[in-house]
Amino acid sequence: MQSILETKQKKLAKPPKKITFSRLNNIALFYVSKFEASEKMVQRMLEKRIYKNSLKGGEVPEETNEWIKKVIKGLVDNNYVNDVRYAENTYNRLLASGKSTRVIINKLKTAGINDDLIKDIINKESDNINNDLENAKKLVKKKKLGKFRSIEKQKEFFKKDLACLARAGFSYETAIKALETEEEMEYYE
Repeated sequence: MQSILETKQKKLAKPPKKITFSRLNNIALFYVSKFEASEKMVQRMLEKRIYKNSLKGGEVPEETNEWIKKVIKGLVDNNYVNDVRYAENTYNRLLASGKSTRVIINKLKTAGINDDLIKDIINKESDNINNDLENAKKLVKKKKLGKFRSIEKQKEFFKKDLACLARAGFSYETAIKALETEEEMEYYE
């Protein structure tokens, strides 16, 4: 038992690695090799690693902000990080999975994509309203809401179904259209 505790203590007591430009570059390359990322996401990840290192007692050189900028510039120059590519791929992936346009916009803003680029990507898809309606219908089918319930439960759960679609980012009008069919319209009025 004593030996297991000693090995755990040795692992915990291991001094943090020194932060250098090449180490930051290697961390960023490893991250980008695993995940598609925007410039802002890589910057946040590197800042978080530096912060964790400082909490462990590691020394943080004054040049780290300059190093982060250089690392990101190198990734952009080598086309490892491309905000336009990331935004388009994320938009298409989330749209295909049935997410609303609002959710997609929030996801892209969280990733640090600027508003002009988001508007350009959304404007490429001219039928956003139809996409939202189709995606709302996908969610209705997936979660077995609305017409996928028995008629008795449709009346009972209508407000809850609307709430579910609202939480998913769909507008009230889109949610109503996704939930109603011709024979069921009288229940919802």
